[in-house]
This record gives sequence, structure tokens and C-alpha cells, in this order.
Amino acid sequence: MKYRLLLLSSLFCFFGSLELSAQDKPEDSRLNYYLSKDHSRFIKFSGYMELWARYTNMNPGTIINNTQVDHFSDVSIRRIRVKATIQPTDNFLVVLQMGPSNVNANAKSNTYMDLLDAYGEYKFGDYLAVGGGRSTWRGLSRFSTGPLQTLLYDMPAFATSNAGITDVTVRMLSLYAKGQLGKFDYRVAVADPYTDAEAAPKLNQSVFNTGAPAKLFSGYFKWQFFDKESNATPFAAGTYLGKKKVFNIGIGAEFQKNALWHTTATKDTVQSNMRNFAADIFYDAPLNKKKGTSLSIYGAALRTDYGKNYIRMIGTNNPGTGVATSGSSYNGAGNAYPVMGTGNTYYLQIGGTLPYFNQKKPGAQLMPAVSVQYSRFEALADPMVTYDAGVTLLLHGHASKFTFDVQSRPIFDKPADVYHAAEYSERKLTYLLKYRVDIN
Repeated sequence: MKYRLLLLSSLFCFFGSLELSAQDKPEDSRLNYYLSKDHSRFIKFSGYMELWARYTNMNPGTIINNTQVDHFSDVSIRRIRVKATIQPTDNFLVVLQMGPSNVNANAKSNTYMDLLDAYGEYKFGDYLAVGGGRSTWRGLSRFSTGPLQTLLYDMPAFATSNAGITDVTVRMLSLYAKGQLGKFDYRVAVADPYTDAEAAPKLNQSVFNTGAPAKLFSGYFKWQFFDKESNATPFAAGTYLGKKKVFNIGIGAEFQKNALWHTTATKDTVQSNMRNFAADIFYDAPLNKKKGTSLSIYGAALRTDYGKNYIRMIGTNNPGTGVATSGSSYNGAGNAYPVMGTGNTYYLQIGGTLPYFNQKKPGAQLMPAVSVQYSRFEALADPMVTYDAGVTLLLHGHASKFTFDVQSRPIFDKPADVYHAAEYSERKLTYLLKYRVDIN
């Protein structure tokens, strides 16, 4: 591992020195290497790292390395990304990205610089670009592609709720098309999803099918009332910190035939399509540009159909390794809770930036934010409600920032049998401190 890190550091330094000799303006220290005098062809290197320190009230019965624990503190690396964007010709683009996710004390083998993105794209004009390869280009909602410039400590978990089942770190092999026609922005994709090889059909509860997967079709369409957002990458900003005035309304959908299955009391196997629909709204605008204040609001409504009683427990960067045979909950180990399932989900996120600490030299400032997810799933007798409240210290915009977050998640008791819904029992808290630094 140490040799990989040494090689990575050497590459950054090497290409940084190339950039300095190639650019007309040496004060521009970004990791760019230009292939033409007019800078229309280039190789650009960038990356980022997110560090987490947290204290978690664990789900009932959680086990870490054969020891049952009620609470746990840990330090982890949430993400490391190293990216190369290559423009060899005027209209063709290649993107390569690698890096691990969720490197914690229980992930000794998850420290390799795994390949994430590898795709090419040809641009006919602003109205149309087509591409293919392995990427996060997909539809459904604003944040279905993953995080970028988040308002809170991370993206809404429900937005990428199939992560690790139909994809690898939100990436799939796909063909896509995207474009902007005036204020209308669109993206559509057809993908070859991965399968969950260990998901045997369950009685009265859908899980993802292990058979040959059908194509996954998705799309997302939005109308931009004010400033237009860039569609150069698949990621959408969580907030522009008052640098833009954005008001968008979007709709999206995704469909995969026979994606899930379950068995009945008569031992018949029933196939179910995955049919998900979403509508969202995003507002992000300055309040006082001189003081640096801004307001950001995001709201989403989803109707998700995964088949009978489907439920997905997600524990982001989960420190738990298992659960005790008795005394455990329906949530499972660690910090997991029911993020997605067949049913309806409503999400609201509100935040914004406060005035710069030094009005004469704009720079550091605070950004408080709160969010709530309210879901009604078939598999649960009671609503699933999760709260987040946090504050971010912006040292250099999104390029260098600390975020402190408190999350309150619900715990559900195990149902009596497969024909009964799980009932709410209590709440657990997680306290998290994140530091993110960008390299570009």
C-alpha cells in the first residue's frame, strides 16, 4: 500500500511540473497539462479526500470482532478520489477515476486504488453529447449520481440506495446521452446492472434477482429558471455558496424488468420489475453577496416500487461486523437503518452560508444545515424518519472544510414473522466530524 501511495504522490508532482512549463500563466498552479497552444486540448488531474471521525450509538446487538458493543468511536477515510480528464480532440473527452471508499478499521482489504470511472464522450454541441463506459451517468433524481459540494456531511443516502447491488460505488457500464436546449437539461442512460450473487429469493419479501440482469433504463429532466448549471460531469452541486442563482424543477425515472424476486407460501417464485419515479426542486441563491450569505433548499418526492415488502438497510461506512443471535433489531449491525424500500419517500434539506468572519478579506465562514427524510415503506408498520443537523466551517469554499453533523435514526424491532411489518422502537444518534480537501 505504501508503494502505491508513493507512486500516486510522484505522479501528482510530475504532472504538476509539466503543467508549469506548459502554461502561459505560471501563477495558475492547477494540475493541467495542455496539448495545444489555445488550451483546447488538455490533460487535467484532480482529486479529493474525506476523513471521518465519529461516535456512534450502535444498533441493538451490534458485534465488532466478536465483541458486543453499545457504542463505538472510530476514524476512517470516507473517500479518496484521483481523476484524470483528457480532451485529446475538440469534441472528444475521456474520464478516468480511481479510489477507495469506506476505509475503516474493519476494511483491511479495501485500501486499493480501484477503478471507478472509465468512459469516453463525444459532444455534438450543447444540445447533445453521447458517451459510454463505466460511469455514474444515470437518471432518477438530482443526487442519484453521488456527492459534490454537499450542504451536509454527505449526500442523501436514499439517492444512491441501490449502491453495491446493481452497481459498484454507484457506477455501471452504460451508454448515455445528455444535453441542454435553452433552459431544458436532460440525461438518459441504458445500463448493464450488476447482480447480487447471494440474494436467494425470500418468502414474502423481494430481493434483487441473481439471474441474468435485464437492461436498466433511467432518465432525469430539469427546467432551469435562472442560472444554468454545467452538465460537464454527472454530479450536481449541493450548494454554490451564493456564487450562482439557481432554481430548478426536475423529474426522473428508472426501470428494470424482473429485477427482483420473492417466493410465496406455495413456494412459487414471483418476479418483480423495479419501477422508480422522482420529482425534486432545488433553489440556491445569494442573499447578500458582499457579506457572503446565501440560502439553499432541496426537496424531493419519490415513489419506489421494488416488489413486495422490499426494504434496504444501509449503514454508511459501517463500523459493525455482525449482530448477536438475540437482542438485535430489524436494522442489523452498526449504524444501519431502513433507507429505501417499496413505498413513498419525502426529503427536505435547508441550509445556507453565514457572513464571512472577516468582511474586509472574504474567506472563512459557517454554513449550518438541517435535513429530514420521511418514508412510508410496505415492510414497516410505522414511518421511517431520519434527521440530520450540522454546521460546516468553510476555510476555502468547498475545497477545504470541516463539517460537524448529528444524525438521529430510527430503530425497528424484528417482526414476529414474514407476514408482519416491523414496528418502531427507539432512536439512536451518530456524531460525526468530517474534513474534506480538494486537489485541483
